[in-house]
Amino acid sequence: MLEDVKSCKRPSYSGSFYPSEKFRLEKMIDDFIKQAEVPDDIRQKDIVALISPHAGYKYSGFVAAHSYKAVQGKDYDVVIILAPSHHFYLHYFIIDDRRYYQTPLGILNLNLDIINFLKSKNGFEVSHRVQDEEHSLEVQLPFIYYIFDGKVQIVPILYGEENRLFMVTMAEVLGEIFSKFKDVKILVVVSTDLSHYHTYDEAYIIDNRMADIIRKKDFESYVNMLYSKKIEACGAGPLGTFIYLSNINNKQVSVLKLLNSGDTSGTKDYVVGYLSAVMY
Repeated sequence: MLEDVKSCKRPSYSGSFYPSEKFRLEKMIDDFIKQAEVPDDIRQKDIVALISPHAGYKYSGFVAAHSYKAVQGKDYDVVIILAPSHHFYLHYFIIDDRRYYQTPLGILNLNLDIINFLKSKNGFEVSHRVQDEEHSLEVQLPFIYYIFDGKVQIVPILYGEENRLFMVTMAEVLGEIFSKFKDVKILVVVSTDLSHYHTYDEAYIIDNRMADIIRKKDFESYVNMLYSKKIEACGAGPLGTFIYLSNINNKQVSVLKLLNSGDTSGTKDYVVGYLSAVMY
């Protein structure tokens, strides 16, 4: 039992983006994981970051399962979640200093050591309201709980803006965290969807263009093509951080799955793109 209900974030989107009943949610995630096919050589890598979409599970859950299956069975202490803010646009990163996040599957503890480190830095502000109203971070939590059986701590971070400065700044801060907390095994989860509301064929072209940039770790092309609208991502800031980090740290990147809502559920007239990938 939680010591103080004020120290716990309750789910805001269970029952809409994903089931609120534990047994239904467990079965849905379990089915997605079983259906996902991840090469054995990828599952054996030392994965440091992954990309996962954040739409309703009936649309994007199968794609998300590929990234999470790649880290299933691995030991991590902390999962840092990077996600966009859809409702608030602020010139800083939004963090949370509550002790727990509740999911229908169970409670995830926050790592307050890393959060206190972030609170000490310029450009990071605590806002419970912004976190409470954001789905892009919350929808990652049931997958994280399920894959790691609730035995990891989390650090939730939202981007107030998604420009180049935020992308690079967060990459630099992650470098500081990895250096300062060397004994902590950390996984970074990047939450993003891709193109929005194009026809199926148009989305296929735009999203494959994005997948190619991710594979090539081409940060400059990523930024330029975002601004010229040749590619799209509603988690553009976190995704930019992923690409920048993979480039400067000479990491390898594998795209595991690329689909859109026309493949998973619904019409092909206006679709949303989803991608899963890992960095190692």
